[in-house]
Amino acid sequence: MKLVPRLLVTALTLTAVALLTACATGEEAAGDKAYDMSKKATGDARRTQLKTAYMNYRKAVMADTTKVSTKLRNRFLEMALVRAKMMLEEGSYTMDGIPLLMEDIENQLKPDAQPELRQQYSAFLVQMGDSAAARTRFIDALAYYDRAIDRAADAAPFREKRTGVIKSVADENYELGMMNWEMGNKDKDESMLVKAEYYARVALYFDSTHAKALKLLGDCHKANINTYSAYVTVMHGEYSDTLVFRRINKYDILLSVYASRGNTYQIRMHSNTYNPLRMKSEHFMLVDTDGKRYPANAGAKMDPDILDQEREALYTVVFPSTGRATIKKLIYENGPHYSEKNFF
Repeated sequence: MKLVPRLLVTALTLTAVALLTACATGEEAAGDKAYDMSKKATGDARRTQLKTAYMNYRKAVMADTTKVSTKLRNRFLEMALVRAKMMLEEGSYTMDGIPLLMEDIENQLKPDAQPELRQQYSAFLVQMGDSAAARTRFIDALAYYDRAIDRAADAAPFREKRTGVIKSVADENYELGMMNWEMGNKDKDESMLVKAEYYARVALYFDSTHAKALKLLGDCHKANINTYSAYVTVMHGEYSDTLVFRRINKYDILLSVYASRGNTYQIRMHSNTYNPLRMKSEHFMLVDTDGKRYPANAGAKMDPDILDQEREALYTVVFPSTGRATIKKLIYENGPHYSEKNFF
């Protein structure tokens, strides 16, 4: 009497497993059917079949991501790429659906993925990067190019693309910097010289070896020793890539050397920190070309001794002898608060 229920349970279990297997197989089969029909269809009918193939393949893949056949994986990748390209070309690179499709592709870009599909995905990523670059979102663009290089079966053309974009962006910012440098010197306009410094820094952010930008930045540093490098003030929102601007405009303390005689420096300082600063002379230091630091003599009276937010003060600071060292920059460092002023 006990044998019958056991047999019944076993039979029901096997039936359930068979149904699940059939369901998964049915989804892949439905995807194959739509895939084949899309090859013969045109227009909206083709779009419908492509979408149907993608959705069914996705269900089949998600049913058990550990047991995806090579054929199913490549079909799924192909359909996901088709949909992603369609969204990009007919919409925009900011469309909400694209990151979801990219996640699907990334999750199934396994070693058995066809090299051609890897190459197609990298080409799609370059298109995304180009769209970002067209909107002057260059950091986003480089991130897409880097991913394209990493995912490609043959990365050479994508490396060349990245190099070309970097050169173009660096050259463009160098030219803007030179224009402001020349006009600033002609008109004796400090704000334009600070602008020139900003653009030189942007050029070097993208290409740290840009020889002309390196020289321009050094010239700007010399010219701007007595001036705050207040990029947010001089740019007036002219920058188009907010992320790049934040990377360049990274100091919330501004420094300038008002005057110097021997080892005595008069330092102007403007604080835009989130809290007041307790001022101590030893928080100022000179740095030579070898990286050696010379902290100012400790214990000097600082007036005011508390520098509040959005306030400016002029401090007289005495440094120890630096001998024959060539001083490269002035630093203020107080716990998490850091700023610097380069001399060349």
